[in-house]
Amino acid sequence: MNQEHLDKLIATGYKLIALETDSPEHSINDFRPLVREGKAIYQWENNTGLSRMEVSHINIPNTKTPEMLLNHIKQSKLYGIYLLVGFNSHISKPGILATLNQIANDTNSNKVIIFIDNSFDYPYQLLSELLITQEPEVRARTSDEQIA
Repeated sequence: MNQEHLDKLIATGYKLIALETDSPEHSINDFRPLVREGKAIYQWENNTGLSRMEVSHINIPNTKTPEMLLNHIKQSKLYGIYLLVGFNSHISKPGILATLNQIANDTNSNKVIIFIDNSFDYPYQLLSELLITQEPEVRARTSDEQIA
């Protein structure tokens, strides 16, 4: 994904974005130029926790579980783009949904959560708050599946 597309995604005003990709690692690397522009980019891995992209070896305390992570994001007063890889299996849990809705509807917040995964099971409760985008190879694959 090129930087212009990333900038447009972030500027949409959506606080929750789902990026379907066949290569989550590659998609994460696409965000690295934004760090050089001074944007705070964080990435999360389950059971490891949240870290800033430029110092990924330093994990932020109390962010290992999905619940802890979302509470951290919700309470943070700072700007941030949060890349959550492999979050799909957690997204439909009731407590998770409620916290995501709170983050999405917080008008005083300037945070963006980007879910990065191969595919998603979108809970209907989030569809009005969630911008869904696909990498070209995923779009081609899902179009072929719809035709079959």
